[in-house]
Amino acid sequence: MSRPTPPTYKTRNWPSYNEALKRRGSLTIWFDPEMSWEAAPTGRRGRQQSYSDAAIQTCLSMKVLFGMALRQTTGFVESLLRLVGLEWAVPDFSTLSRRQKTLAVNIPYRSSKGPLHLLVDSTGIKVEGEGEWHARKHGGPKRRVWRKLHLGIDEQTLEVRAVEITGSNIGDAPVLPDLLDQIPEDEEIGSVTATKMHCVKLLGQRLMARDFDRQIAELQVRIAIMNGYTALGIPVTEAVG
Repeated sequence: MSRPTPPTYKTRNWPSYNEALKRRGSLTIWFDPEMSWEAAPTGRRGRQQSYSDAAIQTCLSMKVLFGMALRQTTGFVESLLRLVGLEWAVPDFSTLSRRQKTLAVNIPYRSSKGPLHLLVDSTGIKVEGEGEWHARKHGGPKRRVWRKLHLGIDEQTLEVRAVEITGSNIGDAPVLPDLLDQIPEDEEIGSVTATKMHCVKLLGQRLMARDFDRQIAELQVRIAIMNGYTALGIPVTEAVG
């Protein structure tokens, strides 16, 4: 029996999508001089934070994008600020590590038009361990540690709208209520289906953070970066055969 012929698709917005692909590879990094780099006073007693959440997230985004350690991230951001002529102080590596544990990551997204059709899937991200083959050949720990990343994706914009991080033994169904709770109450859910989502691994096959709370922030920063790339443009395709 012959195999069925797979359908052929044609991209209908190739000029704009081609421009989006070019922009995704651009190394241009800019800082808005009007952004709140320093933390606003809280009005509470005790030591005040020196840097805003936006400043911490900016530094951690550079860390994730270029796969650097915290100390290298500090030097990298310092050099960028000098190049653009901004005399802003940069958080040291211990401040970045401490703030990453409690950071409320801002994940940008575009609102969909009409009911939200949510595509749900999960993928595993390795934390530590080299795998069974490497352990047998070279020794070392035989047990790998994984985190499971559950994503709720807007079918219309293809941007991630909800994120949940669990242990590797949790499936999609138990975390679905938690994903839906992250959607604003005034937004209508049209349907929930499953889709394959692996693009997050393009930013690294494993997590650098060892603490679970810091791993959550690291993955959320990845999602924020992914949504930024997606917002530049997506292909509009149609079946031609």
